[in-house]
Amino acid sequence: AEEGPRERRVDETEAPNPYGSFILAENLADKLKLLNYDDEFCSRLKMKPIPRHYFALSINPNEQLWYFASLVSWLVGICGGSYKQPDVFDDPNSIVTNVMLELRKQGLPTDFQQAKLKAGFGPEVCQILNNMAQLALKHKRWQWEKPIHKAEAMQEVEEEGNDMEVTAAAVDEDDDIEEEDFEPDEAFIDVDAGTVVEARAAVMESSTTSAEWKLEVERVLPQLKVQLRTETKDWRSHLFEMLTNKSEIEGALQHTNGQLSKLQENVSKVLEKIDSRERYINTQLNGLIQDYRSAQDGFVATSNKYKESSGTVTELSRKLAQLTEELETVKTQMDERGNSMTDSSPLRNIKTALNKLKKEIAEMDLRVGVVQHILMASSIRSKGEMVATMNAAVQEDHFGDKWD
Repeated sequence: AEEGPRERRVDETEAPNPYGSFILAENLADKLKLLNYDDEFCSRLKMKPIPRHYFALSINPNEQLWYFASLVSWLVGICGGSYKQPDVFDDPNSIVTNVMLELRKQGLPTDFQQAKLKAGFGPEVCQILNNMAQLALKHKRWQWEKPIHKAEAMQEVEEEGNDMEVTAAAVDEDDDIEEEDFEPDEAFIDVDAGTVVEARAAVMESSTTSAEWKLEVERVLPQLKVQLRTETKDWRSHLFEMLTNKSEIEGALQHTNGQLSKLQENVSKVLEKIDSRERYINTQLNGLIQDYRSAQDGFVATSNKYKESSGTVTELSRKLAQLTEELETVKTQMDERGNSMTDSSPLRNIKTALNKLKKEIAEMDLRVGVVQHILMASSIRSKGEMVATMNAAVQEDHFGDKWD
């Protein structure tokens, strides 16, 4: 667990490989082919196939990020996990976060910068997809098998290897040769026996007739392949090709010059007609143009006056609104005063208050009279008591002196 980060730091100190993304993209394309990417991903999910270096170059970051997340979702499903394919309009930050979570669940390295993953391309994206594809191949238990060669394919390869290549010089030399001499000591291979046999010293005579030879030649003729290869460094062929091209160009140039001259004449005539019509129109419409210009000047002056008048009208409208508001305020005050002058309810209230005051005064007078009567009665009673007391005292004094 500790060796992984240490190796990662060593790699970061080295110079980055500018073609690393392309190499990873090539490996990813091969692994996707092994996983039947065209049928199980493109056809089933209705996704368009991508080129081999799609994730190595910046094409469309949003679309590349969405396609990257869709591939991760498909590969996670192959590995036995469940990661829902995101939508095109999902937040890139949430997409990258979910992808990193799925990588942690699968036990894959996640020491990648999320900012580089949001771009949708680069070596980080290619590395993640390579790791996921490798894990998917392990889950499918995919293994290399021995190649199976078909017998027909091997025979075609042997026939192609045994074809003779005959140059033009060799063909010329073969035309001059009428018969071939065999040396007495020369050996040849017997194909049927598979051994080397010494040639006979004597002249070999054939028992095959001319008709049989013709039939054999007709049978073998389609199988004979003669390839005449021209020398690429032959200056004569180049010179001949140059002369041929020159003659073809000159022949085409004559015909083209005639057509171009006619086209030039027609264009010059049309331009002259256009110039004459333009001058005629200018002379005919000179008065109208002057009228239009004068009308346009008048329109500009009228527009300026209208703008000035519009400003004045706006100012006057503002003042009118202010005066109207003041008038409404004055009317409200006048109405309130008129209502207060014509309203008799205050008088009625005053009369009612006076009547109440009169009643209260009468009650007070009555109470005062009662109090005065009580005071008078009490004073009279007190005076009678004092007189009685004085008389009793006088009588006691009188009768006391008398008994004494």
